[in-house]
Amino acid sequence: MNAFIRRIFQKDQIRFTIEWTDGKLSDYRLSDLQRACPCAACGEKKTEDLRLDPEVEAIRIVNVGMYALRIEFTSGCSQGIYPFDFLRKFN
Repeated sequence: MNAFIRRIFQKDQIRFTIEWTDGKLSDYRLSDLQRACPCAACGEKKTEDLRLDPEVEAIRIVNVGMYALRIEFTSGCSQGIYPFDFLRKFN
């Protein structure tokens, strides 16, 4: 099933929720998403001990076409593109 994002809303400074077009609500902690960053540089670091700020916040969340989001974090990597399919299965 291909669900798209209906809306995104901020729960607090460190979490947000996606409402999908099929009605499902998914909650995300920004630090968890950043820890799972799909960019090439972070993929190489997976074997290292990643010590990221558990209180990381988002400066902005933007659509990448009609298939993904890019999150600009207050610290750490902001290069990852998070496809909707990835986000849907993430939590």
